[in-house]
Amino acid sequence: MILEKIIEHAVNTPNNIAVIDDKRTITYREAVYGGHLFVDHINELAPRDQFGDKIGILIPPTAAFAIAFGGTRWADRIAMPLNYLLKPEELAAIIKDSGLKILFTIEFFKPLAEAAQNLAGGPQNLKIVYMESLKFEKPGLATMASIAMNPANLRKHIRPIPPRNPDDVAVIMYTSGTAGQPKGVMLTNQNLESNALDSCTHARFNQATIFLGVLPMFHTLGLMGNFMIPLMLGSKVIYQARFSPQGVFEAVKQHNIEVLIMVPTMYAVLANAKSGNLDSFKSVKICVSGGEALPVTLLHQFKEKFGHVLMEGYGLTETSPIVSINLPWDNKPGAVGKAIPEVQLKTVDEAGNVLPPNTDGGELWIKGPNVMKGYYNQPDVTAEVITHDRWFKTGDIARIDNDGFIYITGRKKDMIIMAGEKVFPKEIEDALKQHPAVLIAAVIGIKDEVRGEMPIAFIQLKPEAGASDSQIAKPTAQELRAFVRERIAPYKAPKEIYFVESLPMTPTGKVLKRALKTPG
Repeated sequence: MILEKIIEHAVNTPNNIAVIDDKRTITYREAVYGGHLFVDHINELAPRDQFGDKIGILIPPTAAFAIAFGGTRWADRIAMPLNYLLKPEELAAIIKDSGLKILFTIEFFKPLAEAAQNLAGGPQNLKIVYMESLKFEKPGLATMASIAMNPANLRKHIRPIPPRNPDDVAVIMYTSGTAGQPKGVMLTNQNLESNALDSCTHARFNQATIFLGVLPMFHTLGLMGNFMIPLMLGSKVIYQARFSPQGVFEAVKQHNIEVLIMVPTMYAVLANAKSGNLDSFKSVKICVSGGEALPVTLLHQFKEKFGHVLMEGYGLTETSPIVSINLPWDNKPGAVGKAIPEVQLKTVDEAGNVLPPNTDGGELWIKGPNVMKGYYNQPDVTAEVITHDRWFKTGDIARIDNDGFIYITGRKKDMIIMAGEKVFPKEIEDALKQHPAVLIAAVIGIKDEVRGEMPIAFIQLKPEAGASDSQIAKPTAQELRAFVRERIAPYKAPKEIYFVESLPMTPTGKVLKRALKTPG
């Protein structure tokens, strides 16, 4: 349905701009024309009987990604947007796990692509095609000029979209794997199309809405919020291959951007940029934050600097990804919004019993057309997280209030059992992040002979903390523990606090907790 919509826009509003990136501007007619030719490239370079049904896409947010992804789906192949921030061995592991045999990328990523290719078994196992080598003019197909003269004839010059089953896999997205090896999440046609439509209904996006696309497309929120939703609507999206504060400020000013969709780490960089001010986001109507928890201090800092309240949302790769979003006209501080249409929520205790509203400590379960088909080649793992009646067990601890707002209070796997009491790291991290000197806080549990487990914290301070020209003092571990005890139950205060120059992060800005180790 999304592809049908894009073609419809190409016929009805052919000269409307679809994508602006760092190098080019393309209209909807040009996007469809390019996607059509990409189908030919796929069929010629990767016949299905030799290369299978998966197409790897290692491309940043650009018009090239839009054409490659659209063409892949038009060719009725499964798209695999891949993470170009990974190390070669990590990328190679995904290539091997998925059985991927062809990869479309750009010359800039040649060192990464070739290193991963070698680790995955060499050219005989993985073929690499560079987008710069492809031609997008073809004898026998009506030229761009002739189509421009009579856009209504566009349908006559392009192949029909193949019939697709709603339950067929459209995309495989590999998770970032903060707690273990990445898994391939299989998302179907229905998953993606329903999530795009329901999210637009919930957020009131329309064809006139202008989006900024800076979040990588290997991030499910980037793929949905900055590709599928804008192009389905017939909107304009401005892509930036590299994130930079100045680039964002200039794009917003030049293009009157209305929607920002980013992770908190990006918003933190913007909030700390010296060039940002109250006029930086004049045209912006909503700043959506997702991908990880939004620190309260960042919420206040962003509002003070730019005059915008960050609208926190919630989702997972397994839910296509959007589950809920706060909105300017309907939000609550600390919540991640209400569920989008067609999505059902409940919190359950350890026995699977449904908990009443405003009950803390339950695991959040989700059901709806956005819930994944399963993990690629891992039916046993899929069965662990999806019940027989299609409820997805998120592993997140949450409460849902009487108005339907969701509050994420912890992660089930991160839970620390201390002398029989359940302690969730997120609660401690939220308390630590309220300190003006703390930039990032990460809490994990370690074994303790007396209490079973104890929380410890790793702290990355703000660069200005303790500087001679700064009003922010550098705290001691003792001072931070006292700070935490003033805000949550004293027994939850971390046993040890370690100050680090930087914390290990995933490419999507989440702390890689499995890499945290105590000194010595």
